[in-house]
Amino acid sequence: MRNAMRNLAVKLNFGMDKVVPDSFIFAAGLTFIVFIMGVTMTDSTPFQMIQWWSVGFWGFLMFSMQMVLVLVAGFVLATSPVGQKGLAALCRLPKNSLQATILITITCGLLAYISWGLGVVGAAFISRELARNIRRVNFKLIVAAGYSGYCVGALGLSTSQSLIVSTPGHFLEHMIGIIRHSHTAFHPMTLIPTLGGMLIILHLLFWLIHPDDKDVEMLDEGLLNRFDEEAKASAKTEKLDRKNMTPAQRMDNSPIVNILIAAMGFSYIIWWFATEGFNLTLNIFNFTLLMGGVLLHWTPARLIAAFQGGVSASYGIVLQFPFYAGIQGMMGASGLVGIIAGWFVSISTTVTFPIWTYISAFIVNFFIPSSGGIFMIQGPIMAEATVALGVAGEVMINSFTAGEIIGNIIQPFWAIPILGMAGLKMKDIMGYCIIASFILSIVYFATYLIIL
Repeated sequence: MRNAMRNLAVKLNFGMDKVVPDSFIFAAGLTFIVFIMGVTMTDSTPFQMIQWWSVGFWGFLMFSMQMVLVLVAGFVLATSPVGQKGLAALCRLPKNSLQATILITITCGLLAYISWGLGVVGAAFISRELARNIRRVNFKLIVAAGYSGYCVGALGLSTSQSLIVSTPGHFLEHMIGIIRHSHTAFHPMTLIPTLGGMLIILHLLFWLIHPDDKDVEMLDEGLLNRFDEEAKASAKTEKLDRKNMTPAQRMDNSPIVNILIAAMGFSYIIWWFATEGFNLTLNIFNFTLLMGGVLLHWTPARLIAAFQGGVSASYGIVLQFPFYAGIQGMMGASGLVGIIAGWFVSISTTVTFPIWTYISAFIVNFFIPSSGGIFMIQGPIMAEATVALGVAGEVMINSFTAGEIIGNIIQPFWAIPILGMAGLKMKDIMGYCIIASFILSIVYFATYLIIL
């Protein structure tokens, strides 16, 4: 069985490498598909679709900047002397490529379970450090494992839908009421397949498809050199001749500025968690990463150099996220989301409703890979079906969330930051991700049929 799974994975990933284009082409292709669907399946005119695309194009500006900061602030923190020592200590634990695959899967899954932002940062930097330490690794599989583990773990404490419906006054309260975390993230229909997928299924899967040690080749020398040079550059400490410094150079290399900024920042962070509890919003997450980087890099000059190193990897976010925002604009304004969701609602029964809800969210996620964005558009339709079928609100929320998040495994949108840091393209890991997404979907479907 292991040989069969391994051959399938190798052939599928090799095949995907040949036919899947760059993730920007993927975003552009989805743009054209949605445009044609809107014109042919709705009453929208071609120019209306273009208008909605243009207006929607700027809908992710704030989120795009937040994601750039997730990546860059994570890079700054990870390349600080303390960050590098911590990553190195963790990544010295595995002694071969298979052990590295298992370590990154569970680590990224657990990090994402606490906060999806932690999972993104973990997958990006742990994969690089594992490659540097072991060198003879199946790097594409390691990155795919880290990304898959992150996606499964993202069904934990910080999912958008769970946070929305647990807030009094949310936009669907009149239909499904307020649903607490005990009925979403901690409901058996979410908890069992999520923890099982993270701790058992993915490990078994990647063990089955990982090649034997003797068949694992050395990582590409150019990629290894890039990782090594970036680590050395960020760790380099220049000996400064303070006697001959100009006043400007003294300020650039003085720790006083960083210490004062970090003191201000961490005083706010402490206040936030003391008053808000463990409410790890994207802004407070980024703020914490940034303040940690400010403190650990010690001087403005080192902090600036670290930022320069991290920004180059964020080009994919800057280029592609506006296109996905434009796709969301067309999908929402034309009514395509309602049409697609309506298809699945029309064939649902009380037994099959969670499965069809999962599949509908999985499909729509290709076009609108934004948890909150999908839910704001598709949520009312699914809530109406929930009421009509007499299904509990948490069943809809949990199956919708699972479909959308497991769908992320084969949607390049969320992989862009990770792939940028790893120096890979989505086509390099797509075959492995398709297998992981398929197996995990079966696990969720089986759980729904057994416990509901």
